Amino acid sequence: MPPRPQYTTFEASDGALISLKSSLPITNPDPSFIPDSPVPTFNSTSTSGSGPRARSDSKASVIAEEGPNYSRLILLLHGFSGSSDYFDRNFDELAKNHWVVAWDMRGHGRSGLSKARKGKGNGKGEAEAGDGESAGAGADVDGNDRKETYTGGYHVARLATDLHNLLTCLKSSRLGPSPQGPQSLPQPPLEVIGVGCSIGAAILWTYIELFTDADFSGFIFVDQAPLQDRSVFGAWDSTKAHKGCYDEATMLGAQQAWNKLPEDRHATHLGLVDECLGYRYQPLPTDKISEEEKKEDEEFFTGISAQCPSGEWLAKLIADHTRYDHREACEGISKPVMVMGGKRSGCFSLEGMEEVVKRAKKGGNEKAETSWYESGHWLFWEEAERFNGEVLDFAKRCWSE
Repeated sequence: MPPRPQYTTFEASDGALISLKSSLPITNPDPSFIPDSPVPTFNSTSTSGSGPRARSDSKASVIAEEGPNYSRLILLLHGFSGSSDYFDRNFDELAKNHWVVAWDMRGHGRSGLSKARKGKGNGKGEAEAGDGESAGAGADVDGNDRKETYTGGYHVARLATDLHNLLTCLKSSRLGPSPQGPQSLPQPPLEVIGVGCSIGAAILWTYIELFTDADFSGFIFVDQAPLQDRSVFGAWDSTKAHKGCYDEATMLGAQQAWNKLPEDRHATHLGLVDECLGYRYQPLPTDKISEEEKKEDEEFFTGISAQCPSGEWLAKLIADHTRYDHREACEGISKPVMVMGGKRSGCFSLEGMEEVVKRAKKGGNEKAETSWYESGHWLFWEEAERFNGEVLDFAKRCWSE
């Protein structure tokens, strides 16, 4: 069984406090934050009693024999209005033999819209009381809120910068061979498989454009085309663009739907579920989903969307996301690529998603492939067992080369 996951926060370069879920314990970037689950004890010594675990000469043997360690990371990025909880059917299975981290991007889940106060306090490490948004917020020893609310950051480029900040944090906050004492061995390089779902894929493409793909060993892009809007460039029409949000008029409609208080957005959240679960978007006689399961799925996903504190912030993010053209960025990917897509996705066509592979190959990358699922946009949920297996197989291929 994998260790119990740990929730913690890190501070982005602009002060935003962002939550993450880690399968292995890490040093806490925010010492005043109290995780809502216990921090497990990580034993880094090998089962053979030969001392601290070290990198093997064979990458394949590391994966097969050594189990989870801090040298190899599967990083999960959720979609619009989602959270790390999207991966409840994936996290534990992937974490059996790997380090797994899933974040709640800013404005989502436990991250909310909190920002660290700068230059506040009484000089003794105690912050002044704040009036900020409280989701995911910590407090000082006297119970004073030390956070405030921010209103910006609703751009894919900002989210990609957050990802860069996250990777920097993870590289520096891995526990050493002895959690009780100073590190006795240097940390190995961190090798990362990025798994981006929906806008999570767009964040990875933007990261590649801004920072190159050097920090990653491979990429899995899940049910996202490299451009949502229709375009006069590259014959990007209704066969490739997003099915529901693809121009000025439909984007404004989406903004109106999301620009509401959480308690007034339930119809919008239901609409998202209808688009993203294949058995709801395109039901088939062969679907074996009970009414109880349907209700549980609906409550699960609408509940996660309702955690997002600001509909206005989400609406502004939609405008940036839908117009962002990542096609040329895909040509700059040198690492292995897998594109996963749902045949019953209410968001994108297979043709639109296949453009990622075509562009990667145009840039000289022959290690790019597709995998089409029988489900919808949230294929990692509907076909979790297959998804988990393919992620693990892909990671093993990347790390064995």
